Amino acid sequence: MEVAKIAEQTIADKIDTQYVTAQFPHVENVGIVFLCTQDENDQEEDEWIDEKGRHNFIIRLPYDLVRHAADIRSFMVDIVKTRVGVA
Repeated sequence: MEVAKIAEQTIADKIDTQYVTAQFPHVENVGIVFLCTQDENDQEEDEWIDEKGRHNFIIRLPYDLVRHAADIRSFMVDIVKTRVGVA
């Protein structure tokens, strides 16, 4: 699993992509992009399979939740489990 983030600079450190990657060492051919910005106009979740056959997901994190939370890693893992369908 490859995990990346697009986030406002003020909260980017809270979005721990390495932690999420470490929780799913058995998941292959999946890409996750966590998106967390103040612009919350587009809330539609995106999912597609690229030309290499990798299943990609964009997961939007609520900006205010991330900004006020002390630690959102377990929240991120739970969302990945739901979206990707892994246990």
